[in-house]
Amino acid sequence: MKFLKSFFSTKKREHKELQNKLKSILPFKPSDYSLYEEALTHKIENITDEQGNKINNERLEFLGDAVIENVISEFLFKEMPMAKEGELSIMRAKIVNRKHLNELGNNLRITDLLQKHFHNNQLGKNISGNLYEALVGAIFLDKGYKGAKRFIYKSMIDPYIDLEKLDKKISSYKSYIIEWAQKNHLDYQFNAEKDVNNGRNNYYKVNFYLDNNKVSYGRSSSKKKAEEIAARRAYYTLNIESNGKNQKT
Repeated sequence: MKFLKSFFSTKKREHKELQNKLKSILPFKPSDYSLYEEALTHKIENITDEQGNKINNERLEFLGDAVIENVISEFLFKEMPMAKEGELSIMRAKIVNRKHLNELGNNLRITDLLQKHFHNNQLGKNISGNLYEALVGAIFLDKGYKGAKRFIYKSMIDPYIDLEKLDKKISSYKSYIIEWAQKNHLDYQFNAEKDVNNGRNNYYKVNFYLDNNKVSYGRSSSKKKAEEIAARRAYYTLNIESNGKNQKT
């Protein structure tokens, strides 16, 4: 009996500490604290249960990602009644992209909540966004869809989403410049080659051409990033406005 009293007393104290940490982030009091403990447990801790199953936030991260997409899809569907499926998909991608989720996690100082015994430099660059997704997954299981939706509106939609500004934001310059070239009936080409003059291995140089005329270039350690840099430079070189109405100059 003394053991049970000690056990429940310890768990109550741990839950109180976690509740205090979550108080500034959550708009409600958690019911199942074990879900939030799991959401804030990184795989690097290498924790397992009695059966040897790994305990970390990866499954909750997967679930939270799906819940966020669903809430944002519903929000856009209601707020943009005249938008077509393609437009809605583009807008959703701008909202739930990794960079934006990382910014949200950073603004919430979510890494301060990690159940950790390791240095921050051991974490990946997307840790803040991953934790945000895992937290949403925990909320969904604890409070249901309405609870998760309430949290997403409080932490993401209400303070940060401006549809008018977002509509003008370019999430991928490469996709944008290709669409612009096609609308203006221009031939385009991204030519990639190993950047032997850079002095480093596995660097790429990408030249962007319009109608066989070189417009811009980009350099990076990955071909995809080099293409994006070249496209962004072309966007500004050609003075293309974000509404897509400008023609080639």
